[in-house]
Amino acid sequence: MKLVYPGGGIGVHMPYEYHEIKTLEDFEEHKKVFEFDEETGTATLVGMDDVTIEWELEDINYIAGEKIKAVYPEYKQLNILRNGTAEENQTMNTFIEAVRAWANSDNPDPWDGTLDSIQP
Repeated sequence: MKLVYPGGGIGVHMPYEYHEIKTLEDFEEHKKVFEFDEETGTATLVGMDDVTIEWELEDINYIAGEKIKAVYPEYKQLNILRNGTAEENQTMNTFIEAVRAWANSDNPDPWDGTLDSIQP
């Protein structure tokens, strides 16, 4: 993920997997700008950075993979493929294809609720 600041400056640029910002709430917290008073040792909120996130393909693929594995860990996928019913197989495949379609859509946003709405 890239944090992009006004004027095109790039802030933190690292894979989502390793980034400290995992939720929209984390991002909102990151945008806060504080002024530190050395006399009192306190910080006062003085504004918010006008920063945006650019999701990169590796981030989206990682997030999609984690969504799939949360519902169907690899061992469960293998068990369904090997011994599952046709209905279990179809349910799993439909779910995985829906997550993949989300990941391959134009500008997928992990925080807009569309990925969370995909359920088996």
